[in-house]
Amino acid sequence: MPKINIDKVTPTSGTENYFVGKAQIRAVINESVTKDIEVFLVSFEDGARTKIHYHDSDQVLVTAEGEGVLAVQSQVQLDEDGKAQVTFGEVKQLKKGDFVCIPAFLWHWHGAKKGENFSHYQIKRPCKTVWLE
Repeated sequence: MPKINIDKVTPTSGTENYFVGKAQIRAVINESVTKDIEVFLVSFEDGARTKIHYHDSDQVLVTAEGEGVLAVQSQVQLDEDGKAQVTFGEVKQLKKGDFVCIPAFLWHWHGAKKGENFSHYQIKRPCKTVWLE
């Protein structure tokens, strides 16, 4: 049973394609510890956010620092080219200590408010993530 300090975890490289703006991911718990759950600390600088995506498992976000935003789909339509058009109708403001469970297969994005830095822990079972952007 390993004991890990988040300050000693090196940010994951090669994740730039998943964000708009500057952000980093630190794998706190991954398959080297257990195959049943993953926990990442995701940190966003001034207004950075994830690209639009969904997971095929529920995802829990627990705000660690700063102020952030979570936008969740209210409608998805296919255009004439067969591309998905996602409308975001539910927006949650997140601050330190807040947590939210995002249901599986729900398009969403999350990140820092403009002018703010923001970090959250993401907790879910290992699963597929689909990126729209």
